[in-house]
Amino acid sequence: MTENRSSLPDNSVEYHIYSLKAVGDRNFSKKSYFEEIRFSILAKIHPFLKEYVWQEDAFNLAVHELDARSLCLRGLTRFGDNIDDEWFLVFLLFFISKEFSECAIRVNDSDSEFLLIEAAETLPPWIKPENSNNRVFIYQGALHIIPIAQHPGHITWLPAGEPDLVDALLALQRFPSITRVKPSVEAPIRKRIDKYPGYIWSNFHHAHCYLPASVAAILQQEPKLVAPAVQAFYCRDPIDLKACRVMKHFPPSSRLFKRRVRFTRCLYAQLVQQQFRPDKRSGWTLPPPMDPQFKANSLGCKLTCGFEILVSRVRTKTAENQQDGAEELDVEGDPRWRMFLTSLQKNDYFKGELDGSKLYRELFREAKSYFARIRRDETNAKLDWNRGSEVLDLLKSVSWDEEKLKDDETRLETEDDDSWLQVSEEEVDRLLAGYQGSNGAAIVPSLDKFLQTVSGLDGVEFPSEDKEETDPVQFDPDKFMESVTRMLRQLGGEDGDRGDGDELDEDDSEMSSCSSESSVDDDERAELDKEAAEFADYMKAMDEELASTTLAKSFVREGELSDEEDDAGRPSGDGGPPGGGGGGGGGLPGDGGQPVDVDLNAVKNILESYRSQQGIAGPVSNILKSMEQRATSQ
Repeated sequence: MTENRSSLPDNSVEYHIYSLKAVGDRNFSKKSYFEEIRFSILAKIHPFLKEYVWQEDAFNLAVHELDARSLCLRGLTRFGDNIDDEWFLVFLLFFISKEFSECAIRVNDSDSEFLLIEAAETLPPWIKPENSNNRVFIYQGALHIIPIAQHPGHITWLPAGEPDLVDALLALQRFPSITRVKPSVEAPIRKRIDKYPGYIWSNFHHAHCYLPASVAAILQQEPKLVAPAVQAFYCRDPIDLKACRVMKHFPPSSRLFKRRVRFTRCLYAQLVQQQFRPDKRSGWTLPPPMDPQFKANSLGCKLTCGFEILVSRVRTKTAENQQDGAEELDVEGDPRWRMFLTSLQKNDYFKGELDGSKLYRELFREAKSYFARIRRDETNAKLDWNRGSEVLDLLKSVSWDEEKLKDDETRLETEDDDSWLQVSEEEVDRLLAGYQGSNGAAIVPSLDKFLQTVSGLDGVEFPSEDKEETDPVQFDPDKFMESVTRMLRQLGGEDGDRGDGDELDEDDSEMSSCSSESSVDDDERAELDKEAAEFADYMKAMDEELASTTLAKSFVREGELSDEEDDAGRPSGDGGPPGGGGGGGGGLPGDGGQPVDVDLNAVKNILESYRSQQGIAGPVSNILKSMEQRATSQ
């Protein structure tokens, strides 16, 4: 069983559902078996899809041939600008894998394994883009990653190298407790999907729109058509605008009706932010922008133009197309309809209602409409063409009562507040801080830890909690840095402003102890003393040269910040300067001996460098990421 992975269109997600029963068993590799699974899945998730409004493509499944002997279910969904659609799909796939325990699922988008990208900060260090193929699955309601063999004993059950799909599925089926990732790895993904299904309704936005009676009637019968209409208007081109000049199918009549239209937040934002003035030849006349009804008129105009564009894109149907369309309406003649209806009954879709009751007939009509849409989505025509044809068919079939529409205007519910569109800078900083959890005070100890790590040809090496300790050498970097710091202070004259006597004697005693422990002979000691004296001379000459410059004024010293600034951004606590030492440094030449605040200067310089990157990746952001810190725009 093989699978050819081709590049996907931008803003699209692809998903494959494999049956573990079909692995190695030809009795479960028949198309009829996968058709049964397909409609069982669609029936199970129908309650979630019933009210959901997709940005572009809906969730879809079709039987897909992997090779001459292997089948699976495959779907491809374009989500456009609405990233919520992608994560709702992930929620559905986790739900499906939990309800159908024999199914293993792979999902990827135009960025490949986007689940790994979401969990990048908690992944085991061995997994990389080049070795992740056929290793990441959703299985039994959880994320699974097939590990790489660490020693010869693992090769007997773990696939070596890039695993074949069959080998990967067998490993998943036999060792689910080993392949399942830790909760910490799955947590970022769970944070994205655990808000569903409740988020489906909280993501809606209801707004008032003045619409022609025909558009109002179409949306009343098929409210989900608002999505393709908004997309058609949002992605309009000069040819589409020609259709909006004439408004052949949806002319603005003398009477527009105020309706409460349901959008997703993404669709509403796309529509309301568009600057559009209708052509005078179209018959649309908008009130002045300061008029209280301007927004409702503007939204209605844009939405109606979207429907006009949809219909204008429909190609002329041939007699054959008309015949195919007539056959498509015969849903009950399709044997798969009975299969789908049986799955709905098993899932208690009709809620115990008797056949023929009012609620039963309503639910039956919704299920039939949903099944018809599934069949339409199986065709190879573009989404716009399908939806435009659907709008055109509805325009010919729907009827409306203008008196009832007038009466409905008096009972409209209020529209939703759209203040969520306006996000202040403080709110952005708060959200970033909540997501990234970093501040100035946290940078100092992280920088200190960063400077004490080992640097090799591959960069700084950070100790991993999961990494087995194989090096028998014991090295205490804290003690080593403390000794080096004391030596540099003594030889470099840093302690001149701290007084002499007991402290210096104590350092001499400690250095003598350190020297005796390291067993340095007299010749080596003399050589070290000579080099230290030369270093001290260099430092003294440098201080004399810098005394006549303004360098000293560029440092912030202890006590210079006001209380307000100190409370706002200065790191507090006992954290020392990066690399060791206390919070204050020695005075610079010509500064009157006032000690420099080393911690504050380190944080100040880091944040200034971060701001200079202007949000683009650079050395400071990479260092902060390695330190497990994130800086905000503050």
